[in-house]
Amino acid sequence: MPEIAVSADDLVRLGDELEEVRAFLAALDRVTGVQPWAFGPGHTGGAVTDVLGNWERYRLLLARRLESLRLAARTAGAGYVEVEARVAQAMGGPEP
Repeated sequence: MPEIAVSADDLVRLGDELEEVRAFLAALDRVTGVQPWAFGPGHTGGAVTDVLGNWERYRLLLARRLESLRLAARTAGAGYVEVEARVAQAMGGPEP
């Protein structure tokens, strides 16, 4: 069976990386400059409006989920440190 090792530092770095992605998405802001009427008559203008609206909705949703994951990674990292310290203390060794 494969063994996976995860350190508290790895989880903190993961949280930092998730924050960078979230910040990038937030910086994109809304897509502007597209005027659906410029596509002329037909269904294209409505389709463009739908795509841009969906992009905005999912961009914001993803940013919120990334923030939750960032907080979870940081909490897990702190938990790892606490467990390692308690195990070391229980076994009579020095705390990490």
